[in-house]
Parts: sequence; structure tokens; C-alpha cells
Amino acid sequence: MNRGIYEVFLDTPLREVIKTMGENSISSVVVTDREGTYWGIITSLDVLKYYTKDIDNLKAEDVMVSKIITVNPLTPLEKAAAIMVENRIHHLYVVSELREDKIVGVISSKDIIKVLHEELEK
Repeated sequence: MNRGIYEVFLDTPLREVIKTMGENSISSVVVTDREGTYWGIITSLDVLKYYTKDIDNLKAEDVMVSKIITVNPLTPLEKAAAIMVENRIHHLYVVSELREDKIVGVISSKDIIKVLHEELEK
């Protein structure tokens, strides 16, 4: 799990979201309110859908996907991988055991490939 998640607020301009993603070489951000409760995610694919639109008038809440599939920190990696395959997603968000509306990390398909590679090298 990567604890280095990037968050933007619901009212963050899309132009700023794109800047954050580009400057940090990331393919997704979590959209939260000011209290830290997550509302959705924006992936690079979501940004591409709006590439030809007037992005100056769009905010994070306008382009985010609110259906987020989550797991808890104790979910086995094998199960996380199966959930990703079943749902055809590349990111799985990890929520706090104490507060299910708070994202504490993300597992990407790249993370799982890295672990598989390390296991094969043993």
C-alpha cells in the first residue's frame, strides 16, 4: 500500500487537478471535503474525457467518479488483486479501520506487479 495519496478538494479547479497530477507523475487523486471525508476519485482517464471541454469552468466535483471500491488495511494482497481484476480497475483505495470515510492509502496494479516480481525473484 502506498500511503502517499494526493487529495484535492471538491471545489478545486480541474486545471489545478491536472497540474497536481502532472507535477507529481500520478494517475489519480482523491477528492475530499474540507473535513477529509472522501467523495470520489479522479483518474487520468477521467481527465482525458474532459480534454476537449472548457476545463476552466470545471471543478473536481464535476469530473470525479464517486463510486470508489475500497478495502481495509488487513485485506490480503491476493484478495485485493482479485477485486481489481473483477472490477477492471487499476487502483484500490484503503480506508481507515477507525473511519471508513477516510482514505489512508492506495494499492495500484503496479504495486501488485512489483510484489509478484519480488516473490518470483526469491
